[in-house]
Amino acid sequence: MEIAVVGGVDGARLVELDREGVTRLGEVGGAALVLGGHASPEVDVVVSSAGELDAVWVGRVEPFARNVAEGRFAMAAGPPRLHPWDAEWAVVAARLLRRLGRAAALPGVVWDHIGSTSVPGLAAKPVIDLQMGVPSLDALPGLAQALSSVGFVDVAPHVPGSPGVLRDTPRGRFGAGARWDKRLFASADPGRRAILHVREIGSPWWHHTRAFRDLLRVDAGVRREYEAVKRDLAVAHAADEGNDAYTVAKTAFFDSVQHHLDR
Repeated sequence: MEIAVVGGVDGARLVELDREGVTRLGEVGGAALVLGGHASPEVDVVVSSAGELDAVWVGRVEPFARNVAEGRFAMAAGPPRLHPWDAEWAVVAARLLRRLGRAAALPGVVWDHIGSTSVPGLAAKPVIDLQMGVPSLDALPGLAQALSSVGFVDVAPHVPGSPGVLRDTPRGRFGAGARWDKRLFASADPGRRAILHVREIGSPWWHHTRAFRDLLRVDAGVRREYEAVKRDLAVAHAADEGNDAYTVAKTAFFDSVQHHLDR
């Protein structure tokens, strides 16, 4: 896995720490993780001392690199937990979208930050949801390899039966030819969970995700109602080991606002 260092971070120390050669130092433009001496739009982790660098290696860089090498993504640990909205989520999303856009430079692609972390003021699980709209799901040669280069791993081989991995649940007013299939990738970075939904442009859920995000951004009443539903569901599923049941349960709220999304 390629990493980059900027702002005085000791790259030689990283080489020394990497006794098994699971990473390589490179440029910011091609890296899956950037370590810097101070915050900037491209820096994932700010490191201000040798001790911090050693800790970041053990806690994040090495496990991230091993996950990528072994095709594993960073899975949810424990039940769903909501966090207050954080402006940093938008910064992280923009950073990841730039990386993904450079790695998967396909013509006609539309990139979006979607989901609750894309809505200012809305409490959310701190998982960055991104979307890659493609002209056709049938013409994506080399996509998995390209996304792996920036730390995103294909989810289907691991949990093909989880909701939203290979297919979205049909909803709304769409004809018989609508596409509900998709691809799903997730970040292997244990320090920052992120998910990438790959959907065909114009397909129902490509439309729904963007319309729902935009509705929540402009309608404070719907936003408050949705947050209340999520909080209730987080309590109801507080003993779960994963987020699947919580995710499925939220569809009842989507049903209540579907008339907005079909416009």
